Amino acid sequence: MRNVRKVVLEILTVVLLVSSVGVTAAAQEGVHVIPEFTFESGAMLQNMKVGYVTHGTLKQEKSNAILVTHGSGGNRNSYNIFIGPGKALDTDRYFVIAIDAIGGGNSSSPKDGLGIEFPRYTIRDMVHAQHDLVTKGFGLTGLLALGGPSMGSFQAVEWGIQYPGFAKGLLLIVPSGSFNPVLAPVIDTMVAVMQLDPNWNGGRYTQNPTEGLKRAGMVFFPWIWSDEWLATLKTQEEYEKALSSPGEGFSNWDATSWMYRYLASRNHDVAKPFGGNLDLALSKITSKALIMPSVSDRLVPPSLARLLYRGIKQATYREIPSIAGHMGGAPRDEKSVEYVFISAQIKEFLDGLTK
Repeated sequence: MRNVRKVVLEILTVVLLVSSVGVTAAAQEGVHVIPEFTFESGAMLQNMKVGYVTHGTLKQEKSNAILVTHGSGGNRNSYNIFIGPGKALDTDRYFVIAIDAIGGGNSSSPKDGLGIEFPRYTIRDMVHAQHDLVTKGFGLTGLLALGGPSMGSFQAVEWGIQYPGFAKGLLLIVPSGSFNPVLAPVIDTMVAVMQLDPNWNGGRYTQNPTEGLKRAGMVFFPWIWSDEWLATLKTQEEYEKALSSPGEGFSNWDATSWMYRYLASRNHDVAKPFGGNLDLALSKITSKALIMPSVSDRLVPPSLARLLYRGIKQATYREIPSIAGHMGGAPRDEKSVEYVFISAQIKEFLDGLTK
């Protein structure tokens, strides 16, 4: 357990809640540009960038593509542990497109120059930009599967609703589709703490408010782990390192980009366009779904995953046997229980989609 904990602490700064057939198997970075993108709010942005990286080879019939989405604090490389030959997202079999959601990585974001004037975006905006990449950039008319952890699952549920049947399968890991009464106040508090940094200056800063971001990470820390996991921190040094880790990751972000990303997760609710009726929203999904909450998650608790299971017609429900709380959905150690379990479930699910 101590070795696993050491690895997790060292990588916690990455926290979260191709253009044609025949590309080489090596990872290929790219940026798709949408000449004019309209946000859900009605705001418009010229030359919207959508960053991505591909792994594996697209079949001639374009039938083996999988889109990987990521959590709030992540990017196109966040789920690399599951991507590669023989892994859950087997690059000997699948063509994997790992995305940068709007607001970070190589995709358009406030840090590009607009700052606080960058349009406030939603999870649905992310999905519409990704659909443009997949259809116009890659020329695909469907995906074998798509999804990822935390905010990655928010995107996957929205994909299923907005583009029914486009993907045969949805990978919903530590997921939610509806408003989260825990996540909302946690993120509200993080944002309020960050804005106490004098450098924030109402969002018109000349120096990034990194101290505020670090302290926002301290707010986040106890929510992404479970009590049982926190009890494994036996020394003051271990505790202090764990406490500061999320904030160290946050401080690598431009503050407005960070804030807009987490607020997109905080405000997401697939039921909103359906008058608040979650069951009606989920009834639009025709894809099969693999739903995997972490049994010890208190940030995005299993109860929210069970709402998805109740509402999605073709769903498989599997709880990740983890004491790592929300972080159980994003293991960074291939020997961990979480990694082995998630890998096995994804492999079995994808095999079922190809039969």
